[in-house]
Amino acid sequence: MQIIHQAQRIALYIYFFSINFEMFVPLNAVGLSLSRFTGILYLLTIIPELESFVRTDRIGTTLLPVWVYFGFLTIMSISNINEISKDYFNMVVFQNILFFWFLINHERKDYMIIERGMFCFALGSILLLLLFFAGIGVDYEKGNRLSMFGDNQNSLGIKMTVSSIILFVTVAQNRLNFGSVRYLLLLIIPFMLIFIRETGSRLSIIAFVLAFIAGAILYKAKNYLVKIGILFGSVISLIFIGILLFQSETMINRLENTSKSGDLGERDLIWKTIYPIIQENPITGIGSTGYEFQTNLIWGRYVSPHNVVLEILCLTGLIGLTLYLAFMLQVFEQGYQSYKRNGWLLPVLLIIPIMGMLLSSHMLESKIAWCIFAYIVSSSAIAIKSLKNPQNKYS
Repeated sequence: MQIIHQAQRIALYIYFFSINFEMFVPLNAVGLSLSRFTGILYLLTIIPELESFVRTDRIGTTLLPVWVYFGFLTIMSISNINEISKDYFNMVVFQNILFFWFLINHERKDYMIIERGMFCFALGSILLLLLFFAGIGVDYEKGNRLSMFGDNQNSLGIKMTVSSIILFVTVAQNRLNFGSVRYLLLLIIPFMLIFIRETGSRLSIIAFVLAFIAGAILYKAKNYLVKIGILFGSVISLIFIGILLFQSETMINRLENTSKSGDLGERDLIWKTIYPIIQENPITGIGSTGYEFQTNLIWGRYVSPHNVVLEILCLTGLIGLTLYLAFMLQVFEQGYQSYKRNGWLLPVLLIIPIMGMLLSSHMLESKIAWCIFAYIVSSSAIAIKSLKNPQNKYS
């Protein structure tokens, strides 16, 4: 059994690491990206103990709305099958929810396994950063914005933002017991900011700055002098961040367009166009098949709403939105409780990029978003009990 447990640990670490290369398909393998391959490996390691990975005690109320949502989405997609789209079962969303469930239960068996996994995700971002500076897999498109290994600019930017938050909190709270060597991780964050700047992702920059400010304010220092020092250092750091940002003409132009003219990168045009779809089916939506059919009629191709709320309204109407928001509210509450009870920063700070993704991204199929959900929920619903017996069961 010890071998199986170690295999589960390693597979989880590799999976988190590989999410940075979510769209990369090694050796041109058909339909099998690197992260999907590592996800399969993780699944294979937990099959021998699958029963312990599907427990629902203490997390049933969180799981219920999201599984009901997926079931309703599937029903609506089946009922709207058409000649353009017959793909009624969204395997990516199903896999993400399933892994969300597995990861929470893995935390029961191995205390802080997800937090270590999150650090492995940050290590994957560091590798991506090194490849960027080495010019490997780099491509500039859409207004001189960085993309890598087939991943789009906003996805790359938000992943690097999440990793910068992980490194910042790893240094500040040292829950992984890295000792004084952890301070070297701070040297990496400015380079991550340069990477984010090159993607031109406004969402990522805003999330980075807000998380940085929130972290400085929420950090529970030992005394007032330390707190004052942290706040003063944060102000100096924000000035440095501003200097880095204003070295990018692309980022400056995108931020200016947003502030002066409300430019949302054509998202507002997409939102106006899909609004009639929501009006026609406000209660139940038209499923993924119906939505793909409608966007093909309008644009000749599938077009993402770039807004999770509007996407859910299109797919499953007010019924689906109610279920999904019930799930999200529970996740946010768990993050707040982790901070309130223990002062843990990472669960609450990661809510900031999640909120950004909720409003302007494609989050349902984002692997890192569901890993963050699992981390936040486990940090409160599962990890609190584990504090009474923090010794790993696998050790």
